[in-house]
Amino acid sequence: MKTLIIGLDGGTWDIFGPLCDLDEMPNLARLRKRAAWSPLRSTQPPFTAPAWATFVTGVNPGKHSILNFTRIADTPAANLRGEGTPVNSTDIRAPLLWDYLSAARRTVGSINTPLSYPLRPIHGFAISGMLTPPRARDWIQPRSLAKSLNDYIIDLEYGRPGRPLRREDLPPPLSMLQDIMHMSERRGMHSLRFMQARPWDVFSVVFTGTDRLSHHFWHYLQPGANPRRLDVRIANRLQDYFALLDQILGAMLDMAGPETAILMLSDHGFGPAARHWAHLNNWLLELDLLRLRMSKSSWMQRVKRNAPWLTDLAKRILPPEARKTVQQHGHLADAVDWDNTLAWAAPLYNNVVGIYLHRTGGAQPGPVSPAAAPKLREFIIRQARDLRIPGKGTPLVTDIATREALYAGPYVTQFPDIILTLDDDYAAVPTLGSTLITPIPPGQLLRSGDHRPDGMFLAAGPHIRPGRLARTPGLIDLAPTILHLAGLPVPESMDGQVIADIFEPDFLQTHPPQIGPDLPPPDPARALSDADNQAIADRLRGLGYLS
Repeated sequence: MKTLIIGLDGGTWDIFGPLCDLDEMPNLARLRKRAAWSPLRSTQPPFTAPAWATFVTGVNPGKHSILNFTRIADTPAANLRGEGTPVNSTDIRAPLLWDYLSAARRTVGSINTPLSYPLRPIHGFAISGMLTPPRARDWIQPRSLAKSLNDYIIDLEYGRPGRPLRREDLPPPLSMLQDIMHMSERRGMHSLRFMQARPWDVFSVVFTGTDRLSHHFWHYLQPGANPRRLDVRIANRLQDYFALLDQILGAMLDMAGPETAILMLSDHGFGPAARHWAHLNNWLLELDLLRLRMSKSSWMQRVKRNAPWLTDLAKRILPPEARKTVQQHGHLADAVDWDNTLAWAAPLYNNVVGIYLHRTGGAQPGPVSPAAAPKLREFIIRQARDLRIPGKGTPLVTDIATREALYAGPYVTQFPDIILTLDDDYAAVPTLGSTLITPIPPGQLLRSGDHRPDGMFLAAGPHIRPGRLARTPGLIDLAPTILHLAGLPVPESMDGQVIADIFEPDFLQTHPPQIGPDLPPPDPARALSDADNQAIADRLRGLGYLS
C-alpha cells in the first residue's frame, strides 16, 4: 500500500502528547486517536547521524559505520582533539531503504532525510537534507526540479566560519523562531506540491525545525515550565509554530487519502540540557591509565600518600603539574604521553562518552595487547560503577556497555571499547577540569534542551489497529516495517524487525513478513572537496554540534 512517512526530528510525546490533549494540534490529535503509537527507542548514542543512518538502513551502526557527524580519526591524539572530516551519505556502508524500494520499482519521494547528500540514484525524486554543502548543485533529483525550489531552505545558517558557536552568534529568540517557521513552511509547501504533482508509492519528509526549537526553547516547552519566567511573545510564537506544523500535517493527510498508511517518527527525544561538565579524563588520570608528559614521579601517588583523606575523586583538585603540562602543550591531546597511556575518554554525544583502550597496532600503536584488553576493560567498568555525583552520592554513570554488547558488524572495532551513559545533567567533555565535575559557565549554556533516547512513533491506516503499544519499538525497526507495508520482503541482513504489534491479526495471518535477498553493498565511500567539508563543518558548528 502507499505509505506517507513524516519525520519530526527530535520529536517526543512529552511535548506532542499534551499538545494533542489540549487540542493545540487538532489534526495530530485526530490522527493519534486512530493510530498505533508509542515512544520509539533511538540508537546509542541518541544522536542525529547514527539515528537517521539506522532508520534508513534498518541495520545497527556496526554495519552502517556511522556513530557521529565526523569520520573516526586515524590516531588517538586526533580522536581526542575531535578532528575528522564530516561524514556524508557514501559513508553509510549499507544499502538504503530507498534502494530496496527503487529496485522493486516502487516510486519514492524523499525530502530532507539527514545525511542523504550526495544523493544516491532513486526511482522517483529526492531532496537532500542537513550536511548538504551550501554551494551544491546536485542536491535534488531529478535536477530539473531545482528551478521550482528557489525559496527552499535546507537548514539554518548561524555561527562564524571556523569558530565554535557562541551566544552572540545566535539571533534574538523571536528572529530565530521566525527563521525556523519560514524553513518549515517552505518545506511543507513544497512537500505538498510534490505530493500532488508527482507520482509516488512511498513519500517521506523530515521536519528539522522541531529539533532546533527543542534545543533552544526547551525551557518554554518542557512539562512544568514556569510561565512567570517566560516571555509571552516567544510563548505565542511557539504556539504559532505548532499550529503551522499541524496545518501542514492536516493537508498532507488529506492529500494522502484514507487508503494510505501513515508513519510518523523521530530520531530521538528531548529533555533538559546538562548543566555540568564531566571531565572523565581526570578520572582516567587518577587511575593512572592516562598519563601526561611530566615528571616520572607520579603526582597521583603523592596525593594518595600525602592526603589519604581525599577519597572523593570529584573533589580532588587537578595538581599544578598536570595543569602546567597541558598549558605548555596547548591541548590535552598533545600533552598526553601516548606511549604509556592505556586509555582515554572522548564524548560521543552529550552525556554519552566512549572509553578507548590504547591498543597495539594502528596508526599510533599503544601498550594494550590483545591479551591484556579484556582485563583492562573489566577494571575500568568496575571503577566506573563506583563514580558518584558530589554532594548527592548517586551514580554518575547510569549505564555501562561494551561495544560488542551494543553493536555488531565489520565496523565495531573502530568504536570505543566501552560506552558510558552519564546522568542527564552531566555532559562529557574531553578536557581536563579543575575537578572531575565542573559547572558549565552561564555564558556557555547555549541551549536549554538536549537529546534523550525515547523518540516518538505513530502508525495509522488500513489494517493498523489503534491504541498505545505495549512494547516500545526501535528506530531500527522502521525500514523493515516500511518494506512490509510496500508488500516487499525484509532483506536478510537487516537487524530490525517488522513492528507486528501495529497490525490487525487477520492482516498478519494473510500477509506474514517475508525474508528476502540483500542488495549488493554500496560503492566505496568518498570524501567531498575540502571546501565543501569546511562549509559543512561550519554549519554543524552553527547548530552547536561541533566545537
